[in-house]
Amino acid sequence: MPPQRRFDTRWRERLTLADGTEVELRLIQPEDAELLRQGFERLSARSRVGRFHGPKPRLLEHEVRYLTSVDGEQHLALGAVTRGPEGHEEGVGIARFIRLAHAPEVAEAAITVVDSAQGKGLGRILLERLVEAAREREVERFECRILPGNIAMFRLLDDLTPDDTSEEDEDARCFSVPLTNTPRRKWNLLLLLLGLAARGALTVLGPARGGAEAPDAPPPADEP
Repeated sequence: MPPQRRFDTRWRERLTLADGTEVELRLIQPEDAELLRQGFERLSARSRVGRFHGPKPRLLEHEVRYLTSVDGEQHLALGAVTRGPEGHEEGVGIARFIRLAHAPEVAEAAITVVDSAQGKGLGRILLERLVEAAREREVERFECRILPGNIAMFRLLDDLTPDDTSEEDEDARCFSVPLTNTPRRKWNLLLLLLGLAARGALTVLGPARGGAEAPDAPPPADEP
C-alpha cells in the first residue's frame, strides 16, 4: 500500500492571515482552471513581469491545462482561496514544485501570490506547506533559478553562502537548498528568495530546461 500522506486530494486547511483574511489551502485540481485564469487577471503588470520575466497578457489554454492537470507526484501544486463578497471562491496564491526528470529527488519550486494578498504572510505559509508535501514524496532539495539581471540578489547569495557552488548559464543562476537537515542560514535564504518572488520583487523561474516537462509541455509559467 502507498504511504499515507497528509497532502492529498482530501487535504483542506483553513487559517487566518495577518490582516484577518480567512483562506483555505488545498491541492490544485483540473476543475480549478477558471480560478487560475481569474487569479492571473488580478496580477499587476509588475507582478506579471516579475513572474514571467516579460509581458504576459494572458494564459494560453495549453498553459492552463498544464498548470492544473498535475499528478501530485512529479508535479504538485497547492492553492490558497478566499470567499468573495458573494460567496464565490477567489484564488489568491499558488505554490508548486516540479521534479527534474534526470534527478527526481530534486524539484524546482515557485510561488505566486496575487497583489492584493501580498505582504500578509501567505507566501511563507505556502512555502512551508510545499516543503512538507515535498518531503512526503521524498524530494530532497529545491532549486530556484534567478535571472542574471538581479545583481543585488546575486551578491546576497554570495555573502550568505560563500562556499556553495551554483550553476550559471546565460539565462539564470540556480541555487539549491536541501529540505532535510538544512542549516537555518540556508532555510532563511530560501524563505527570502521565494518570499521576494511571491511579492513580484524577484523572478524565480521554473521548471528548468530539461526538467520535468513532457516533450510537448508549454514553456515555464506560473500563476497566482
